[in-house]
Amino acid sequence: MITTQEILEAALCFAGRTLSQGEEGILAGLCEAAYGRWAGSLREGLSPEDCRGAFLAACAWTALAGMSGALEAAQPTPLSFSAGDLTVNAGKGTSACAGSLLAQAEVLMAPYTADGGFAFLGVEG
Repeated sequence: MITTQEILEAALCFAGRTLSQGEEGILAGLCEAAYGRWAGSLREGLSPEDCRGAFLAACAWTALAGMSGALEAAQPTPLSFSAGDLTVNAGKGTSACAGSLLAQAEVLMAPYTADGGFAFLGVEG
């Protein structure tokens, strides 16, 4: 059975730096939430153990995305400039790092999750 501790250990490997004890505690909570998210989206009949490697990485990346987004929001690096009618404002919204981690997690888990896509049902031609 995959545990939150295993997911936390994977996330710490991917983190790229040593986290403070407080940050590690927050990351542990995010790992637990990521487990719930991905376990709940698995196709019927699949368990986290059936896709263990992908599941661990996706949960770790999802948790790190949450941590990254929160840290960036707390200490934003605003960038704003204008040239004529063009104005560029960076540093708002989801961080590029968080977005990338989430996108990678979703791609990794795509073969194992239920299709959440849109479909027309019962529409007459």
